[in-house]
Amino acid sequence: MGTNVVPVLAAAVSVTGAVVTVLLGAILERRRSRTQRRVRLRHVASRYSVPLLQAAHSLRARLGNTVAEQISEFREGPDRFGDYARYESLYRLARYLCIVQIMWREVDFLDFGRRRHNRELIKRLVAVGGALSDRTTGRLLVLGGEQRALGDLMIDPDGPPRCLTYPQFRDRMRDERFAAWFQPLLDDIDAVVGGEPVPARHAHVVKALGELTEFLDRRRIGMPWGDEAAG
Repeated sequence: MGTNVVPVLAAAVSVTGAVVTVLLGAILERRRSRTQRRVRLRHVASRYSVPLLQAAHSLRARLGNTVAEQISEFREGPDRFGDYARYESLYRLARYLCIVQIMWREVDFLDFGRRRHNRELIKRLVAVGGALSDRTTGRLLVLGGEQRALGDLMIDPDGPPRCLTYPQFRDRMRDERFAAWFQPLLDDIDAVVGGEPVPARHAHVVKALGELTEFLDRRRIGMPWGDEAAG
């Protein structure tokens, strides 16, 4: 009987060692995956924080306190001003949606929301999206699915994820299928420039964008361009 105990103990030790090895491997793999996710989050945050800040600030400047004066200038100026008002204003909104969509593509939503800073960022992004999709505040309505669709359309298909430039955007607007997605917004811009009252949505979007830019640039070091984006 004693002779049989040794092989049994050896087998038990071998099995236990294999189980421990598997468990340790799983733990180490989980830690490695978490580390990789954290690194990826930091990479995405550093890569897109400044473009997001620029896009949010630029859109807010166009929709902000000077909107009445800008509309008056666009309405009373030459045709070039009207064309600029339509397409460049639309581009500012589309570029913002593009950057947000790229961020959602590159980072898993649940992972992105685990840390407090990231949860706060998501909260502010959702607030901007909610202001755009609120059906009770007049023109310039962009529903949630439309926001994602416009963001997707604005992503340059060539090279790494990035938004179309303004010249590229103008060229793409010659494509009827591409332009059809943006036509409702162009119609709304035309209505406001043509004399309709500025919709209540402006104030809600401006407020949400202001909170987003404040959050992204608390130390006021990321917006060296000042108010020039208002032009």
